[in-house]
Amino acid sequence: MTKDQLRTTMLRRLKRQKEEERRRKSRAIRRKLFRLAAFRKARMVGCYVGLPYEVQTWQLIEAMLAKGKRVAVPWVQPRTKRIMFSELRDPAMDLAPGAFRVWEPRPSARRPIPVNQLDLLMVPGLAFDGRGHRLGHGFGYFDRCLARLGTRIPTVGLAYRFQLLERLPTAAHDCAVSTVLAA
Repeated sequence: MTKDQLRTTMLRRLKRQKEEERRRKSRAIRRKLFRLAAFRKARMVGCYVGLPYEVQTWQLIEAMLAKGKRVAVPWVQPRTKRIMFSELRDPAMDLAPGAFRVWEPRPSARRPIPVNQLDLLMVPGLAFDGRGHRLGHGFGYFDRCLARLGTRIPTVGLAYRFQLLERLPTAAHDCAVSTVLAA
């Protein structure tokens, strides 16, 4: 199966999942994350704002803020094809739909955080394998971000169990995450 065929298959499965099941599994993933030593030590956590069919991160972000964590969320710069991070203080006030219909910081609410100041980064994916490789939407934004991070900062893929595959097709530019949490 090609990457494009796999993307289509995984998107279909993600979108067919029942909302209550998505909420239940997202809560379980959140509990697993909160038990991770890397999470407990992290002061500045990078976290994507999930699309409706992905692991729900809005509640995760609110819970992290309530725990006193500093949270940075990405926004994309389509011209440079890079992800930038902004410290988030109030999701309801700071976020708005941006590029690719993903919620990101409004320009007036951006508080830039260099990626190397993150202590931990949550990464989305359509699928992950046992080596931490991920299949994204195909634009390469997170791969470029992961390449900038190297292995110094722990990275965590968040997924539903059916998104875990034995092996994904990879290319030289693909970057793996250090941990995948699934429910």
